[in-house]
Amino acid sequence: MKQKKILSTLLAGTLSLSFAANGDSYTWPSYRSDLDYDTKANIGIINPPTEFNTDCNGVTGKKAGKWWAFYWGANRDSRITDVTIDSILKKYDTDFGYLYDSLGWAPDAQAQDGKYSAIYYYGSGTCAGGAVSDTTGGWQTWVAGYTAVAASFYPLYSFNTSCPYSDRVAQMDAMVHEGIHSMTNGYPGAKEAHWFQEAGNTWIQQDMFSRRNQVYSGMGFLNAATVIAPFMPIECYSGWLIDGTFGGPGAQGVTGKNQRYLLGGAQYSNIFPTFMGTWLGTGSVRWIYGHAYGKTPYLLESYGLDIGLGDAGVRRLITEFRAKLAMLDMKEWSESIRDLLNQQFGQTSYWEQDYWDNKNYSYTWTMTPYQSTTDSSGYLIPTSETTPGWSGANVVPLKVSSGASQVSVTFYPTGSHSNNTNMNFLLAYRATDGTPVYSEPITGEGTAILNLDKIPSTTNGSQMVFAIIVNTEYAYTGNENIRTYHYDYRLKPETGISGAGNANTAYYRNFELDYDWTNLSSSSSGPSYSSSSTSNSSSSSENYSSSSSENYSSSSKVSSSSEASTAATIALNYNVNLKLPIDDNYAAVTFDLKLSEVASALGISASEVATLATYFALEPNGTLNTSSTANAPGHWFNANGEVVEYANENATIYSEFDMTSKVARIGHYPNRVSNGNTYTLTQGFSYNNKLVTYTITITVTNESSSGEGEMTTALMYGLNGVASHLELSHNKGILHVNYTLDRNDNVKVSLFTAYGALVASEIVGYKKAGDHQYNFDLNKMGLPSTTYIVKISCGSFLEAKPINIHK
Repeated sequence: MKQKKILSTLLAGTLSLSFAANGDSYTWPSYRSDLDYDTKANIGIINPPTEFNTDCNGVTGKKAGKWWAFYWGANRDSRITDVTIDSILKKYDTDFGYLYDSLGWAPDAQAQDGKYSAIYYYGSGTCAGGAVSDTTGGWQTWVAGYTAVAASFYPLYSFNTSCPYSDRVAQMDAMVHEGIHSMTNGYPGAKEAHWFQEAGNTWIQQDMFSRRNQVYSGMGFLNAATVIAPFMPIECYSGWLIDGTFGGPGAQGVTGKNQRYLLGGAQYSNIFPTFMGTWLGTGSVRWIYGHAYGKTPYLLESYGLDIGLGDAGVRRLITEFRAKLAMLDMKEWSESIRDLLNQQFGQTSYWEQDYWDNKNYSYTWTMTPYQSTTDSSGYLIPTSETTPGWSGANVVPLKVSSGASQVSVTFYPTGSHSNNTNMNFLLAYRATDGTPVYSEPITGEGTAILNLDKIPSTTNGSQMVFAIIVNTEYAYTGNENIRTYHYDYRLKPETGISGAGNANTAYYRNFELDYDWTNLSSSSSGPSYSSSSTSNSSSSSENYSSSSSENYSSSSKVSSSSEASTAATIALNYNVNLKLPIDDNYAAVTFDLKLSEVASALGISASEVATLATYFALEPNGTLNTSSTANAPGHWFNANGEVVEYANENATIYSEFDMTSKVARIGHYPNRVSNGNTYTLTQGFSYNNKLVTYTITITVTNESSSGEGEMTTALMYGLNGVASHLELSHNKGILHVNYTLDRNDNVKVSLFTAYGALVASEIVGYKKAGDHQYNFDLNKMGLPSTTYIVKISCGSFLEAKPINIHK
């Protein structure tokens, strides 16, 4: 057996060797502390611009905020109002002002030259192009000699408060995404890196949101591609293609028709930049934009330059990234990454084009972050189709022998592409106290040894450690065939291992993720984690009954739980009856999840329900659906209790579990329910072949949700303080609504009964700043004398006020 090889590490710009006692846990060494790009030192202090760009023909109007200007042509749609443009500029100036002033980024090249950064109305008749019929989409483009944002009607109209689009918030954020492209193109490096142009961009937006709000959750859906398929390369455009190869970093090999579901969006995943920003510091991402200087178009090659980490440093960086991703060791982001796994684990990836054209599922793969192996005379042989690509990795689950205090596994690179230079190997586990424990990585053939000084986490009665196999090839330039390679190997368990675990078991759910990372040598100086949860919802007057020990079996074709295909026992069932008042603002009623009782029924502690148990919605056909379509964990349902997407026209009721407040929130889609409607849905938790279910019956009502004298109704959800812009009066059955606008705005006026039933609603349209009146003729509407509530909605305020009517 060859001697164990020690990885060289890059510390403060010099190479040094790191040694550990045989089997001791390994601490990842620090990287150079100056891996950053000082914007002010290199680009200078940029003052807000004062000039418009006058080099674009067809512009008939323009308006500027602090940093950005909006340009339009003669074909401007009337719904892109002045107030809508003001809202666009406010969004841009708010977000980019934070990026510039608080996070150290520089404005784009146009602003650096004293001209406003630009948004052009695409399709309105300017030099930015587009026909009037081009109503959707937004891009980063080049206009009048500079990068700029070109946005068509659809995303622009999303800023209008009268816009009915269900995805208008996402459209507004997507507009900022294109502005970030323009911003980063003002830097001298990495302009050709297609993969990083997207991954780096989404990370910048994520970093802005998390730092500004101190919230580390809600990672983008496509981040799951990197997490669920670690065998894919880091710089991979469109992921694992149907021919078994990988899309190159600049989309090499991608035809537009050979992608698989979810994996095809890998270029938008920012998991690697998140790792860099978390463990090396946020400046290490900006370093790429400033220091690559176009010497190479790719991310890892840039880090491998002499001015960066050098070759050995990048290979160690890849190894650390793969190991920490396998252990969900991402500080504040760990729980969010686990959520990504939960959303996709056990689901099927397939050839998208075949499904779109023929409704056929082909080239299927059951998604799991773990690698399947077979035992051949004591050697573990990996499934060849998912062995690592370049800079990819495999994670092989291994069962610890009863009573073992040390584990060891010998690693053998095999095949035509793997060798003793480009393959690294280590063992790791999550201890029950939350600590991730790593063995010292070895390069090439050799034996990794790890003492079990702490207790490894347990799944299905077995303590688990994980073999992490990493390919460290990263240079794509001049080696383009690398995207077609898979890197093979063999493993031989030596001591303390009783065999490989099933790759379709979600071991990560048993990881305790909290531990003290602040004292580690490679920790960054990023923001500390904090979170809070508040509830503004009204009470629900829920009625409970419970039962237990019913037998339940599920085929679970959409479940992410490996246990769902076996017979499971309903350890506890709650029947919950709720009254849900009619509302126009998604207001929720709540009920107690009774997590202490749930935990006892599942055999875990209350604090472990959120981390160990799997949340699901039970479909009417008996399958378990664990992919949240509302705020996770949660779902939207249609009238039949089937899970649907929010954008689905049949989305009616939502139910979301708030694990911090320990309540469920139930609400309805505005204007899709009527008084007396009844809906039934089922949700719950599963763990270790046990289920706890909530059978929830919701009755829509005009009455208050509370029977305990509560004076507010769900209608008042989101409203604070006394109405200051709104006055009500009446005369002979005519209800006069007098309101004052602080600025030009779009206005909606709604009339409710005292118990929240929507009687009438009118979008009165664009109104100028000042005093206005809107009248409801209660006589013509056939409405009685009683108490009503009037609600005014516009971009600058939201207010409601009651009035007693006596005709």
